Amino acid sequence: LGKMPEGTVISMCEDKAADRGRLARASGCSCMVVGHSDDGKKTRIRLPSGSRKTVPSTCRAVVGIAAGGGRMDKPVLKAGNNFHKYK
Repeated sequence: LGKMPEGTVISMCEDKAADRGRLARASGCSCMVVGHSDDGKKTRIRLPSGSRKTVPSTCRAVVGIAAGGGRMDKPVLKAGNNFHKYK
């Protein structure tokens, strides 16, 4: 994350270094790099919820948005699909 410029859209961002990606993993989710600290050890990102989080700059992330963005736009069509959705 330390080498990415501000405004970069990322997904599957690590919370701690080498934890294999914890943030913004759901379909269509993404984070954005907001800024870096002056010493270059911390990076500030904006999460999909809108809150901001400070993570170490050694964390890794995938550039881009996770696939499957329009998943919730399709209508349910049947009552049975709605019934099984919450089971």
